[in-house]
Amino acid sequence: MFGIEKDFQKLMEKVYGPLNKDKMTDFQPKPQTPEQVDEGLREAFRQAIKDGVMDATPYLKQMKPKIEIDPSLILKSGDCIYYHGIKYQKVEQPKSFYNKLWDLLKTKLNNTLDCDELTDGVMDLIKDTIPEPLENKFHSEIIQGYNTAIKDIVENF
Repeated sequence: MFGIEKDFQKLMEKVYGPLNKDKMTDFQPKPQTPEQVDEGLREAFRQAIKDGVMDATPYLKQMKPKIEIDPSLILKSGDCIYYHGIKYQKVEQPKSFYNKLWDLLKTKLNNTLDCDELTDGVMDLIKDTIPEPLENKFHSEIIQGYNTAIKDIVENF
């Protein structure tokens, strides 16, 4: 050992007493399954984050969370599900205007050929009344937004 290492060793022996090699054990960890090793490393990682020893941001983006839902904690009420007191509701895609109109006419006309003709007729009337986009001479954002809205409406029909 070099000078500074010997000085450090002497200081440690003064503070903690002499190194007793007889009391040291030959520690051998018990064999573990890969799942036990994985869980142990994850727990050590979580503890290091809690202790502020490391920043987890780059690692959290890579990790896939293990989510196990306990069915006994789910409460179903109507079209809602409550899990740990949080309400979840199924989101359905909204019907198009054409389908809504067709369903409305179908209930009134009992799904006849008139229903298709009336739906198409109403759609044509609406298309015909959509105004033309305005000329944007001065590059106004308001007119540009109006024209974009008109374009979106036409595309949806």
